[in-house]
Amino acid sequence: MLQRELMKDSLFRLATLLLRQGVTAHEFAQWANEAFVLAAIELLREQGADPSFSRISAMTGLHRHAVSALLGGTDGSRPTEIQPKEYQRHRLARVLTGWFEDPEFTGPDGRPLVLPPDGSSPSFAELVRAYSGDIYPGIILEELLRVGAVRQRKDGALEARSRRYVVGGSDSESLKHADVVASDVLRSLEHNICAGRGQRLFEDGSIANDLSPDVIPRLSRLLERRATAFLDDLEGWLDDADRAGERDDAPSGVRAGVRVIMVVDPPERTPDR
Repeated sequence: MLQRELMKDSLFRLATLLLRQGVTAHEFAQWANEAFVLAAIELLREQGADPSFSRISAMTGLHRHAVSALLGGTDGSRPTEIQPKEYQRHRLARVLTGWFEDPEFTGPDGRPLVLPPDGSSPSFAELVRAYSGDIYPGIILEELLRVGAVRQRKDGALEARSRRYVVGGSDSESLKHADVVASDVLRSLEHNICAGRGQRLFEDGSIANDLSPDVIPRLSRLLERRATAFLDDLEGWLDDADRAGERDDAPSGVRAGVRVIMVVDPPERTPDR
């Protein structure tokens, strides 16, 4: 029953995404085998067992020779969970928040000022220095222009178009971002399946099953307003907590936070039941 539901729902969505990017079933099978091997190594280590080829083979159902071949190109550790760009995205989000909220970079009406790229404050360079620290302003600007959060006018001045950093499209960075988001969601669900009642992470949603397509744009605008306000408020709390954790005597930190994702499943995209 579980295998059937995975095939018809989660794996169907994943297969659709991969096919759109030109990934074949054979390529995915290779990736899946490696993922199962690495997951087996992690589970065996959690159990205090030596992750030998034989144990990995028994747990995954893969032949020992296949396990050996797969581990020939890896050190047997878990793949890097946090992409280097993810930390940069956090900095980008902080820059946009400052642009929309800091009185130094907003006008009397509360709207973000149109900023020159360089010069004394208020300028984009000073905004980046205030909210992004040591990242070169040109790198921040290039990325914000790429995702459409900022527009450069003919006179060179910069105009904020969105207060949230959102990636999209099918370029490599967008796909890496999708990987991080999917990993976060699956990791939380895995934790909640295995954890006791008092140790589960918050997970909830509000889904309607028969909305008119005409309502979707309104839902999107509503979510953008309310979720953005919530995330901006939470981001301030997390920034304060993050700075407190940078003390020399602070214990080793953990990565934690919240993701908000809009769900739309048009009938024509739903697999046959």
